[in-house]
Amino acid sequence: YITVLAYPEKIIDNPLLPTQGLTMTLQGGGGTAHDSSGTSGGFGRLYGRVTGYLPLGQDWHAEGRLELGGVLTRASILVPDSQRFRAGGDDSVRGYPYRTLAPLTDKGAVTGGRLLFTASAEVAHPVSRNLPSVWWAGFIDAGRAADSVQDLKPALGYGVGLRWRSPVGPLKLDWAW
Repeated sequence: YITVLAYPEKIIDNPLLPTQGLTMTLQGGGGTAHDSSGTSGGFGRLYGRVTGYLPLGQDWHAEGRLELGGVLTRASILVPDSQRFRAGGDDSVRGYPYRTLAPLTDKGAVTGGRLLFTASAEVAHPVSRNLPSVWWAGFIDAGRAADSVQDLKPALGYGVGLRWRSPVGPLKLDWAW
C-alpha cells in the first residue's frame, strides 16, 4: 500500500486549543491485494476528515466533524483489514467501544468495512467565569463502517462531558450512550 496524497491543512485560531477555524485531512493511496485463493488485484483508498470550530457568542462554542472514507476495488478482491475502515470510540462515535461499528465475519468477529461515515456536533461553555479553562459539553455523534451503502446505517451516540483546556492541550472526559 502506497499513500500518494496526504494533505493536512489547519486554518484555526490556536493549534493547541482551537475555538474558531477549520482543520482538514485528505488521504489517497493504492496497492495490490493478494489472498490465499489466488485472487489478486489493485485497490484504491480515499479518506477525508474536516473539523470546524465556531464561536457562538457569550462564551458558547460549537465544533462539528465529518469523516468519509472508501476502498475502491472489485467486490472479489479481499483488501487487507488494515486498509479497511472501522468506527466507534472517543474520536469517532462516542458511546460505542473503539472500532466496533463495522461489518462482522461469519463467526461474529468485527472486520473492517469498505466505506466509512462519521459525523459529530458538539456545543461547549465554560463551567463558570472563575474556571474559564474548564468547560462542559453536550454532543451527538453518528457513524458506521460498512461494505455497501445500503449497510451504512449510522449508529447514534450522544452525551455530556467535561473539557479542561490545559496549557499542553485539551483533556476530555465524556459520558456517552
